[in-house]
Amino acid sequence: MIGCKLKAPLAQYDFVYALPMETISMAKGTGVVTSVPSDSPDDWAALKDLQEKEGKRQYYGVNEEWVANFKPVAIIDIPDLGNMAAVKLVEELGIKS
Repeated sequence: MIGCKLKAPLAQYDFVYALPMETISMAKGTGVVTSVPSDSPDDWAALKDLQEKEGKRQYYGVNEEWVANFKPVAIIDIPDLGNMAAVKLVEELGIKS
């Protein structure tokens, strides 16, 4: 399913792609989940890895165009963290991957 073009209801983008994420258990349900890189640090770190690490893209067979132009979209505003909580936390805590 990696690379399938998907329409997300009420999304800013016309479509998104199904991408791999190492923290998802394929032993539960379909293994397909919604990613919220603006507010989930693991989602933001996973997207960043795919955007910045060619080797990781190659390992999973992800084309650069599937991730290159996607940026987190503000969804909720968290007190003291703002509307890009994941981006802020990953940066402040120095999370690399």
